Amino acid sequence: MIISITSLKGGVGKSTISQNLAVCFAHMGYRVAIIDTDTNASSIHWSGIRDEELPKITVVGITESNALRKNIKEIQENYDVVIIDGTPSLSKLVSTILILGDIVIVPIRPSGLDIWATEKFMEHFEQAKALREEIPAYFLLNEFNPKIKLNQEIKKALVELEIKTLESSLRHRIAYEEVCVMGKGAYEYRDPKAKREVTQLANEVLEILKSL
Repeated sequence: MIISITSLKGGVGKSTISQNLAVCFAHMGYRVAIIDTDTNASSIHWSGIRDEELPKITVVGITESNALRKNIKEIQENYDVVIIDGTPSLSKLVSTILILGDIVIVPIRPSGLDIWATEKFMEHFEQAKALREEIPAYFLLNEFNPKIKLNQEIKKALVELEIKTLESSLRHRIAYEEVCVMGKGAYEYRDPKAKREVTQLANEVLEILKSL
């Protein structure tokens, strides 16, 4: 299965979510690979510091659309779960990432800037649908706090859009920042709340994929 994690905005947590999902799936016994499509290569750097005693997660860098298309099938044949860590751009690569995913996760932070970026993303999403009519895409609220009124208002605003919102959400936690520089995921760390969040997210993604 291919899980595409994409957004046109930087800083929404694409790499963090890719890495944490990968760790969850690896601990579930799946063979997992991440394809890092961003020139910043955050997931590649993360893999370089990951302890070899932890469950193995392969990370490869592919930053060109045609190369991704040509290599995805072979990668998929060797792994149970392939996570595409997307790039924030309006390039052809984003359309390819949208088209290839068995499920597409679109992280969004509850801020006005992210909502404006989402409007641009929806335009790109509609264009991609000309190449693939049904794209199973879902918003994921990242750094979400249900106690803050603006967060709740943005969650309600997303209901009006064509893309559904996942039941799972991630809070703003220091654990996600700490595990990133350790080559780990929250599942492998000491914060039980972060571990519970990413586990819930991984299970929800699996349930959606099973239903498709």
